[in-house]
Amino acid sequence: MSLRAAIAFFTRLPVGAPPAHASFHGIVGWLPVVGILVGAGVAVVLWCAAHFLPPAVCGLLGCLVWVGLTGGLHLDGVADCADGLLVEAPPARRLEIMKDSRLGTFGALGLFFVLGGKTLALGALVSPAGASGAELLPLLALCGMAAVTARSAVLLALLLPCARPGGLGSAMNTGITTRNRLWAVLLALVFCLANGTRGLLALVVALLVVAFLLRAARRRIGGVTGDVFGCVVEVTECGMLLAVC
Repeated sequence: MSLRAAIAFFTRLPVGAPPAHASFHGIVGWLPVVGILVGAGVAVVLWCAAHFLPPAVCGLLGCLVWVGLTGGLHLDGVADCADGLLVEAPPARRLEIMKDSRLGTFGALGLFFVLGGKTLALGALVSPAGASGAELLPLLALCGMAAVTARSAVLLALLLPCARPGGLGSAMNTGITTRNRLWAVLLALVFCLANGTRGLLALVVALLVVAFLLRAARRRIGGVTGDVFGCVVEVTECGMLLAVC
């Protein structure tokens, strides 16, 4: 599966129609590269906005761009996982709740905290001094680190059993090799190391977040789903950004 197909599915960049689930073979292997594009887009917008806007507004704009570039694809996973995993019910019932398109209280709270956390963190990355205090290269490194590492975690999460055979989660696992996982991990490590001490702190936070979410999914629904992958991406991004802001 080509990089173009991955960009078409995981972003709203105009590169053509996204692939159908039936032709999903190997597409997730390109997720870290998609993360580079998303992180770079947000960083450039933050840097430009720092010339004219206060940090709080820059943070809000950066979060909106982040959602716009991805089409809010992974946010659906945050809402569904919050609604399904936090309710007291059997695994089968939790899966039904996660598949329900209606937004519950836990889902709304999950979206509020993730989007609010990202907005605050991105605003904190921009200095009140304006563009002179918000250099483009550090912003590229920090935003890229969060976007790449969070998406690399999905390739590792695919090692867990699928809670809903035949769903999007199982389709995403087709064609993924050990080589895909290794280069995704290496790319994430490069971004973390490029950010020095802050990058290492963010990496620790990412590992804790991913371990917690996957353990919860394994215990409460018996494995992972496409919603779990989306939740992993969003919450890991948020946690890493808050760790370095």
